[in-house]
Amino acid sequence: MNLSKTDIESAGLGLGRLEAWFETMRGDGGYYGPVVGLRGVSMTWCGPGHDWRWAGMLDGWIALHRRTGNPLYLKRIEQALHDLQQVQLSNGTFRNSYFENNPFEGGMPYEPATIAAVLRAGRYLRDQGCRWPDGTAAMLERFVEQRLIRELWNKVLRTFNNWLQSDFEFYSPPAVASIVEVLCDYGELTGTTDRLTPYISGAGESLLKSQINAGPMTGAMPVSNREGASASPYLAARCLPALACLRQRSGDSRFAAAGDALAGFVLRSMLPDGGIPFMVFANRPACVAPVFVGATAGALVELDRAQRLDADVAHAQLQWLLERQTASGAFDTAVGLGSGALHARRPDWRDVLPVCGWADKVYALLAGLATGVVPAGTSGSVCRAVTVRGRAAEFTEDADTLSLKNGKDVWYVWRKRTVWPETCRL
Repeated sequence: MNLSKTDIESAGLGLGRLEAWFETMRGDGGYYGPVVGLRGVSMTWCGPGHDWRWAGMLDGWIALHRRTGNPLYLKRIEQALHDLQQVQLSNGTFRNSYFENNPFEGGMPYEPATIAAVLRAGRYLRDQGCRWPDGTAAMLERFVEQRLIRELWNKVLRTFNNWLQSDFEFYSPPAVASIVEVLCDYGELTGTTDRLTPYISGAGESLLKSQINAGPMTGAMPVSNREGASASPYLAARCLPALACLRQRSGDSRFAAAGDALAGFVLRSMLPDGGIPFMVFANRPACVAPVFVGATAGALVELDRAQRLDADVAHAQLQWLLERQTASGAFDTAVGLGSGALHARRPDWRDVLPVCGWADKVYALLAGLATGVVPAGTSGSVCRAVTVRGRAAEFTEDADTLSLKNGKDVWYVWRKRTVWPETCRL
């Protein structure tokens, strides 16, 4: 992919500022902060999340070490693997892995997305002649054997459930796709591919069965295999690397065709002015807003991982993304939450609240686009007019605090790197 020199320089500058912001969110055990997710928010618990925020960070550090050779990024990878070991439970799940539902364990698709990135990082460490941190192999084995195969494998449907209490008729293709990535890489790294083949093959077939093959949503992977289910273009994009892995592993042309159709759907969904729609449907217009900034970056990352991202698409979306970076170095979470308006004079507070589990996807994208040493950035202060439940308020952020206030009316105060907010009336 041949980006212009201007795009590469812009990506590098944005990356430097974003790294500075992440340092304000890093504490013991990982990256802290409240969460605004696709389906809800987690504002009363702000401790280190062990959800898919790790995936973008790990992929970003791999890309940056590959480009710069800076040993700092290898140390960050090793520390991340150590931090994850400390929060794994005996059944293979991880504490605080449910993103907008934190502090719960067993988050889907967050846990397999994280472990897929851990396996990519583990492969990279080995390629660099580095030992895995002690306990890493046991952590991976516990997740695969205890969580995926023992608890989530559905013997009837021959695919993977989302949780132990899943209805046996339904499954989530985006979650299954992340599990496919885990099993393919784990099998190759540990020499257990033959034993895992039935699980990989069954899951792959379930992805083919769930893909939409007719109508305006042709190529989409729905959020569920239920008849008439909608599709999130971002979550659908997350299935692309799994289809590429299945095609390479099996040589089955059906997976190549499925990947072509899915990439076509994702690319068609991209908004011409930038961003990716929240949800699309077969029988009614797409729900464009809210447009999640991190989801847009994440879709580009998945297209790139599946070798389906071209420079024109990357250029158009990169400009839109960089316009959403704030003085703190973070990025807006979304556009259009609350009112659904893409050009609201006062955005909803959820639009502007920065979230590590979305910013990591921007980080991975910029790290893959930038070249050379990352320019040093700084995290500045932010003060913006927002709405809270339809009322005017002010959002502020600096290196130490996030707050939402309206004069003496205090809605929210969080001191960074702490587990609980001082005030939460949201």
